Amino acid sequence: MAASDDAIDRHFPWRLCGVLVVLAALVLWFIIHEALPFATFDATAYTDTFWPRRFGLAPHIAGGIVAILVGLAQLWLGLTGRTGVLHRTLGRIYLVAVAVASSSAFYLALTIGSAQFTYASGFFGLASAWVITTSMAYLAIRRRAVEQHREWMIRSYVVAFAFVTFRLLTETLIARHVAKATEVAAMMAFACWAVPLLVTEPVLQLRKILRH
Repeated sequence: MAASDDAIDRHFPWRLCGVLVVLAALVLWFIIHEALPFATFDATAYTDTFWPRRFGLAPHIAGGIVAILVGLAQLWLGLTGRTGVLHRTLGRIYLVAVAVASSSAFYLALTIGSAQFTYASGFFGLASAWVITTSMAYLAIRRRAVEQHREWMIRSYVVAFAFVTFRLLTETLIARHVAKATEVAAMMAFACWAVPLLVTEPVLQLRKILRH
């Protein structure tokens, strides 16, 4: 059993590296094609829904970008045991980024209007899930519960990555004419974070089961 565990540990960083490379590529695509156009503050880059709220959307996007970039580094450092000064510093930056992005997300969700209630509800749920998972990660490390901290940080990053998941899958489903654009967006407002969390949880628990 010990030999098996050693083999798992020996190959884990390489598997983790592969996963992070894929995530980094998707993050780069998101930043270039989906986030940077908003930096122009040109009305043509925004929908009618978000242009009047652009000063709430800007910190949401900025905080989200910082979180998904810093989160990648944190996943590598934390899951490979590199928990020194850099890890702690990036952790603080991640917390601030989440606070900024989630606060503005609540504002955006509450001001969209009743005409897009389903979409706004999903957006509000995403912000809530992000605050809860990140807060639990912070509480766990304050109590020196390292394993729980790692698990909650993974959940937190899964929610943070919903920025990318939403854009990627929404554009794919709309291009395939699966449903109307408004229906796809409303569905993905929930699915972009709820489904990945549902998939992540069995993976986290399975690792613990296989260790016994």
